[in-house]
Amino acid sequence: MRHRLCVVSRLSALVVCALGCACAAQKELTEQMQPNAVKAAQERGVSQLACPAATTQVLGEKALEEPQGTGWYEPPRRAEYTIAVAGCGKSATYSVACDSRNKSCVAGNAEKSAGPPPDVDDKMAPVALNTAQQHGSSELACPAATAKVLRQETVEESQGTGWYEPAHRAVYSVSVSGCGKQTTYLVACDDRQKNACTAGGLQKTTAPRALADDLEPGALKVAQERGASELECAAAIPKVVRGETIQEPQGTGWYEPPYRAVYTISVSGCGKSTSYLVACDNKQKKCTAGHLQSAER
Repeated sequence: MRHRLCVVSRLSALVVCALGCACAAQKELTEQMQPNAVKAAQERGVSQLACPAATTQVLGEKALEEPQGTGWYEPPRRAEYTIAVAGCGKSATYSVACDSRNKSCVAGNAEKSAGPPPDVDDKMAPVALNTAQQHGSSELACPAATAKVLRQETVEESQGTGWYEPAHRAVYSVSVSGCGKQTTYLVACDDRQKNACTAGGLQKTTAPRALADDLEPGALKVAQERGASELECAAAIPKVVRGETIQEPQGTGWYEPPYRAVYTISVSGCGKSTSYLVACDNKQKKCTAGHLQSAER
């Protein structure tokens, strides 16, 4: 009886060891081949999406077990990955097959058709309108004031981490009128925040030495640098299409001077062109550029 228990224990130990070895081999294979899989998906995505700046994200991976027919454990040599590629407002997902024997990976057809992601500006428009209407009703002393969107744009996030970052922010120009009065607000929204939208007055660049004039060189520099990189054109030239100073809400009893400005800047060169929404903050001495995903409406 004791001998039988000993045999069973040894067999159990062998089974546990074999399972452990198999799991370790699978993990080692998927980690080893992942860089090649990402490269294959990225190259195909760049070509199909026509976007040199496209980024990748591994959604899933698995090792394919080899048939076990020799009596000895045969470690896996093949792996499959599901990899998303996105950039320039488009995205696609690929199934990538890799073989460690020849160190090769092949990206299959896109599982999802390339197309623009849903626009954040459409999603957040009702919240932006409500925010502007409440702001305008108070400032115009007119509870019956109505709001109308004059312009709306989605701001595509900067892609700097190696992982695709979907758009979260949108900006709107909203007119509010009622009781014989009218004003216009720039409304900035972020769908990640609890109080998603904030409204500030617009101060056009026609005003003497408006803040938008002062911050314009920094905005042009940021747009030119990003455009030169994405268009692969060092000679790309930026041009301000529109610049606006954001007048801060006055709620403390003390005048709060404006410190933020936004610009629409086109960048062109080498037969290509693109446009950016550039936001500048004079307090932080910083400007950031994001793609425009939706045109003026």
